[in-house]
Amino acid sequence: MSAQETYKAVLFGPNVIGSGTEVELHYSNGEYQDVVVLEAVEEGQTITRTYRKGAETEEPIPYRFVEEDVSTETPEGEVPN
Repeated sequence: MSAQETYKAVLFGPNVIGSGTEVELHYSNGEYQDVVVLEAVEEGQTITRTYRKGAETEEPIPYRFVEEDVSTETPEGEVPN
């Protein structure tokens, strides 16, 4: 492995999800990560998106969108009686 701790990757998915966004990822045990899970909070919802590594071996490494999970948990005290 090189002295670098990160590598360049690009995320691809349907519509605007991923949309060719370039990111830097950390190596996992000296190798490219096979699966990347990103989490974001938008309008009170937690969105978890999963990407899987493509077959190409030159940077930026492509990752394809696999699935999305949206959690709409309501914090305690905000539920009307």
